[in-house]
Amino acid sequence: MITKYVHFILIVLLFIVSCDTLEGSKKPDNLIDEATMEEILYEATMMQIMDNFPQKNPDFISILGAPYLYLKHGIDSTQLVESEAYYTKNPRIYYRIYSRVLNRMQREKDSLEDLFNGNNNNQKAKAVF
Repeated sequence: MITKYVHFILIVLLFIVSCDTLEGSKKPDNLIDEATMEEILYEATMMQIMDNFPQKNPDFISILGAPYLYLKHGIDSTQLVESEAYYTKNPRIYYRIYSRVLNRMQREKDSLEDLFNGNNNNQKAKAVF
């Protein structure tokens, strides 16, 4: 019985010690603001999606990969990693950013579907006349 109690105390202490809440949640000096982080995450996601298509430029990643994001937004990899770590440790902020990214992607998808459906309707109308 006592050994179970000691094990429980050790596990709780280990958990408390391993959580780096005070030091880890500090804002980095070069934190990427939410709007820019949203842009970066959206563009990175779109690049990842485009990378899955088989007929692409073989130099796609070197031209439009991480170097493109760094140059476009004036950041470096360290700044991105530190900002990502900060936002990960602040889930409410990160959820807000990712929600905007997902909403933006849904709007893009809807507009593409509207274009596609509009083209299908035009082709059907031409076939009728």
